[in-house]
Amino acid sequence: MRKGVIYLIPVPIGNLGDITLRALDTLRQLSLIACEDTRKTLFLLSHYNIPAPKLISFHKFNERSREKMLFAHLNTGEDLGIVSDAGSPAISDPAQAIVHTAIQAGYKVEALPGATALIPAISISGFDNSSFQFLGFLPAKDKDRRKLIESLRTYPHPSIIYESVHHLRATLAELAKALAPRQIAIAREISKLHEECIRGEISELAASEDIVLKGEFVIVIDRAEPETLSFPDAEAYQLIKQQNELSSKELATKIADRYGISKKQAYTFVIENK
Repeated sequence: MRKGVIYLIPVPIGNLGDITLRALDTLRQLSLIACEDTRKTLFLLSHYNIPAPKLISFHKFNERSREKMLFAHLNTGEDLGIVSDAGSPAISDPAQAIVHTAIQAGYKVEALPGATALIPAISISGFDNSSFQFLGFLPAKDKDRRKLIESLRTYPHPSIIYESVHHLRATLAELAKALAPRQIAIAREISKLHEECIRGEISELAASEDIVLKGEFVIVIDRAEPETLSFPDAEAYQLIKQQNELSSKELATKIADRYGISKKQAYTFVIENK
């Protein structure tokens, strides 16, 4: 017997016009939708004149307990839609756990493309976005959060984090303490009426009184500047002493990569000092 398909359906993060035609068509065809907040989903369906199917609450406090019921629905051959309050399910929102379980059990999962806050934020940051990392919300535990922030000191690409209005000031202060004078961009209320993006040096923005403390925030942290090493330094001489098992050519390659110098210059240094 056919098993139903799980559809992860992105919904607007602000402007209701951002929903896709495919998302609307999928919502119309479903007999059950698992919603982070049934009232918000009902409002969205009503806005687009979609008759509401059965709606069931599905959020971070009950998502594991709902799985048995949702899989029973799928086992009848009926499809299941999952929506969050805003944006894409499973991206800092419920659904990640059920997706993992579903894949392990052989159910088909489809994720529709659509609204999410992280892509607009990196796009308007002004930073090089050829590569970046998305960290979602920072860990709640102090130790874990400090460890993660510390790792950004040398991360060579932009990093994107989500933050709520309640913790924005504290988070900016922590980031400034560890990462100043790094550049950041703070995107607020993406796609909504009062959307804005504030850019600047992190410690200056952390101390600024101009940031409106309303709405949802995405913080984009620029990459760390490449480490500049003088050559030769004490470590370069130490490498020659400690790497006796390497040939001169291999050692020269290692030193060239370490200091960003030519292999010819590195080889000459090795020969003169080995």
